[in-house]
Amino acid sequence: MPQESAGRHAVPRRSRRALWSVLLVLAVLGAATVVYLRLTATPGGRDCSAPATLKQGPACGAWWGVYTPPAAAGMLGPVTALERQVGRRFDVVFAYHDMSETINGQMLRGDEPQAGRDRLLLLGWESERWNTGDNIPWASLARGEADHSVIDPQARRIKEYGKPVLLGFDGEMEMRKNAGSPADYVAAYRHIVERFRRLGVTNVAWVWGVTGYYPFRHRWKAFYPGDDYVDWVSYDPYNFARCRNAEWQDFETTIKPTYDWFTANGFGSKPFILSEYGTEHDLRSDAARGRWYADVPEVLADLPNIKAVVQWNAVDADGCDFTLTGPGTLTEFTRAGKAPYVRQSLPAAR
Repeated sequence: MPQESAGRHAVPRRSRRALWSVLLVLAVLGAATVVYLRLTATPGGRDCSAPATLKQGPACGAWWGVYTPPAAAGMLGPVTALERQVGRRFDVVFAYHDMSETINGQMLRGDEPQAGRDRLLLLGWESERWNTGDNIPWASLARGEADHSVIDPQARRIKEYGKPVLLGFDGEMEMRKNAGSPADYVAAYRHIVERFRRLGVTNVAWVWGVTGYYPFRHRWKAFYPGDDYVDWVSYDPYNFARCRNAEWQDFETTIKPTYDWFTANGFGSKPFILSEYGTEHDLRSDAARGRWYADVPEVLADLPNIKAVVQWNAVDADGCDFTLTGPGTLTEFTRAGKAPYVRQSLPAAR
């Protein structure tokens, strides 16, 4: 190794080591400061003190939400049990409903009004009848054939509830079979929104949601009902990993391609919601799942259109496990949920 010069500008070895130590500490502190500023900054000069609204979300930051399977007694028990574990109340809780005339088609069902007392309800309304295993075709909905039996009664129930509600119709519609064409979907979606408006329902923001699976992006525009009918744009990014023999992806890689596509294709004026998101575990690393959630707030700070995220804390029909289990997973999710960026106020009731 060449010897160092002993000229008059040289720094003694011991002093140089001390200097590098100081510089290293300053670099670490600087990086931490950058992260903190990114998580607490005011993106685009926005007034972050502005109140959150139902149709735009928080002025800065994002709401923190969850779907967890309801128990026999309702949804509130599992939600509050998880809240005790993570040490905070969720901003958004997700519940699914069909379009039958049974209890499953009733909005709001069971203890949902209680769950919505201190949280924002996200309701997914499916054009299915779970009790009979069939569906109501989109063209039938567009013709008004379910207005008096299904649409109007639920519109009145939500109106009577009075608190703000996020309501999505047939999320991931680009995957549905035997429901109709994209034009049928658009007609059905518009008809439902217009029916709610005619009945004076003002406490709803409408959520239009696709899978978010990037190879399907060429399908999405055909299903879009138009800006006058959509308040939020939604997608459901998952890191399937071992469940689909897929490449492991970190949180940013999981969500950013679809985010970029939406912002580049005319949807950037709408707030985005990850109405379902989650990760499987990594067969190569038990700690990877926890690290995946640790990244969430910092990544969201770089994607300011995302105004709400909803962890899908369940196992799907194919056995893909997105629960907050495994070494360090709940710990990192808990830590992420306490970041300033995802500690935002909810919209006021009307």
